[in-house]
Amino acid sequence: MDLPSSLAWLIDEAAASPGPERFLAELGRRLLADGLPLAGGALTLSVPHPIIARRTWLWRAESGTVIEALAFAAAPPVGAGREWLAGLGPVWEERIGPSPDDPILGWAGLADGAGAFAPGDAARLREVARFAAAPLAALAAREARAALLEAYLGRRSAARVQAGALARGTGEIIRAALLCADLRDFTALSEVTEPYAMIAALDAYFDRVAGAVHAFGGEVLKFMGDG
Repeated sequence: MDLPSSLAWLIDEAAASPGPERFLAELGRRLLADGLPLAGGALTLSVPHPIIARRTWLWRAESGTVIEALAFAAAPPVGAGREWLAGLGPVWEERIGPSPDDPILGWAGLADGAGAFAPGDAARLREVARFAAAPLAALAAREARAALLEAYLGRRSAARVQAGALARGTGEIIRAALLCADLRDFTALSEVTEPYAMIAALDAYFDRVAGAVHAFGGEVLKFMGDG
């Protein structure tokens, strides 16, 4: 018996997807081709990163486009994928694995007033989730490794390491800028503030300074204080 296109792809090719964006877009496209009435999809992965807690990719069936949403570690946990899907139609969502950090795969049906997926369509999505477990585990492991390398080496150096540039003595010329920023009255503040609260304040300060750099496509290669 021939498997539906989506299941055959999950078995044979999905593990080699270059990233979550391509995985979600291709799976969504194949589910549409298999006849599932979808308006959109969402894939959420946990990230071992000091600033970013989760990354969510959002796919819109109408255009085939995928956008990304970030959940920061300091923010309260919010189901970005579920919230976005709920704006499109009835939602079906499942965590792929027993751990709270396992991937979450969700789909939105067409907003036709039904309020929920038909039982047969929901059963097909559950089957897709089971078949997606192995390729998503491989994809999540690759993304976790990339996130760790980026967090501690920087985006540029992490990309070089993942590409196999491990030999000593190699390097490259980059454009860089020096950013000098000061936390006003830090000395006086540190004398009257509990150490744990002072560390929390410094963390929040760094998030804002580094966040401004990241927002415009930059990266912080080195951070030095005067302590």
